Amino acid sequence: MKTVFRRLLLVLLPVALLGGCGGGSANLLENAGFEKGNDPWHTMDSPSWSPSFDVTNQFAHSGSHSVHLALKPPGVPALNRVFGVVQDLTLTDLPEYVSGFYRVENWKKGTDFQYLQFVVIIFTTDPQTGETANTQIRYLLAGAGSEPFEIGNAKFVFIDKADPQQGTWVHFGRNIRDDFQEQWGSVPENITSVRLFFEARFDSATEIQPQMAGDIYYDDLYLGPQSKAPSE
Repeated sequence: MKTVFRRLLLVLLPVALLGGCGGGSANLLENAGFEKGNDPWHTMDSPSWSPSFDVTNQFAHSGSHSVHLALKPPGVPALNRVFGVVQDLTLTDLPEYVSGFYRVENWKKGTDFQYLQFVVIIFTTDPQTGETANTQIRYLLAGAGSEPFEIGNAKFVFIDKADPQQGTWVHFGRNIRDDFQEQWGSVPENITSVRLFFEARFDSATEIQPQMAGDIYYDDLYLGPQSKAPSE
């Protein structure tokens, strides 16, 4: 009997350790630590978005990989530019908590609104009319001292208004259900999907091509119950 128990323990122990800092089975995000390459992360098909990102082993909060966003001036003068990764989830209810880690290297600010953020977008469909809508909260992680622009279907929440720390992993986490309740008065009903963005970007009032730079890394991203989120 003791021999059987030891064998069972040896089988279960590695399985229990596989969850790591990515949040284990509670994490609704796939490939949250970028250990399996790019998928299902993607960018947006928009002129303001950089069309690519890279998964790198240069820095990692845990495991051996993270996603790298190379913030740099656009090829032609532009009002804005977004460097980021996106994941879409088919959900009918809003999960409770988003968290993760970012790291910044080689930060050189070229305009007032050069910053990091993550964005939560809730998509809804009216069951009576079939009309679709989306409601957003944009979480400013670092680099923007005030709201960068006006947008009717989004609220801004500041996590840090200072320029980002460099050379270290920085933890962030928010109870997004509480934030939607506070910012919008309620969590939207008739949810069909949720989209998450993790970004570095700039916005400007005039078309400029400033000398800016930044290497931004995200790792160990999480969406799920707050009680199951990776600790700081």
